[in-house]
Amino acid sequence: MDSLILIKKEDIYPFYKSEYFFERMFRKYSYIFPINRSRKLAGLVADLMGDGHIQKHTSWRLDYTSKSKQELLRFEKELCSLFGIKGKIRPCTTNKYSKTFNYGVNVKPVALALHLCGAPKGAKVFQKFDIPSWILEDKEYFRAFIHRLFCCEGNVDYQKPAIELRMHKEKSIVSDGIKFFNKIKKYLKFYFDIITTNVFTGRSFSRKDGRETVEVRLKICRKEPVNKFVKEIDFPPQTSNKKRIFSILNGNL
Repeated sequence: MDSLILIKKEDIYPFYKSEYFFERMFRKYSYIFPINRSRKLAGLVADLMGDGHIQKHTSWRLDYTSKSKQELLRFEKELCSLFGIKGKIRPCTTNKYSKTFNYGVNVKPVALALHLCGAPKGAKVFQKFDIPSWILEDKEYFRAFIHRLFCCEGNVDYQKPAIELRMHKEKSIVSDGIKFFNKIKKYLKFYFDIITTNVFTGRSFSRKDGRETVEVRLKICRKEPVNKFVKEIDFPPQTSNKKRIFSILNGNL
């Protein structure tokens, strides 16, 4: 159905220097287009807002970072099912504090398409971005998006306890981060009747480059909202963490 089409080949054209280069790309990757709305696509957009990264230096490419190779293979499976391409896993040499891996994909039309679908480009801490309207307009797309975003950026606060989403924003665009989180708050209530705290800011951090970043935070507290979130969104997927959450629900909240 045309109503499901999100990206056509013509949408990619402005990113190529000439019609020759565009047509050469299309001959190789024609099977990618058109790109339709789907739960998998919504999940990939969230992955790239969380632990992923779209960049453009000499060419467009994307990376997804995790400590778990199993998680990188999950990402690969989702990406391959939509675009029929695979990348490569390599050690992340920029992280000095823990052993992580990057899943890299050097396919320009795929990185471009995901950017046009709503995934931000560049360092997300310095970028303004929003949840795409096509995701907000559909309950199942939003469910898939939130599931993956919380898997990347969520955690369980065992002192309260609560489920929390936390992201960092450069100080000058903290207000944009707050707007982003307020949409999450709004649509969790709208689609799933999950009540959250108000969005709030946490600690600030000084970077080596002198720029200051601030935590933007949102929590789901109390037994009923946490229980709804676990059932509706299925966070987190890891068996051990899931057992801990249910332990909290049954004994500590």
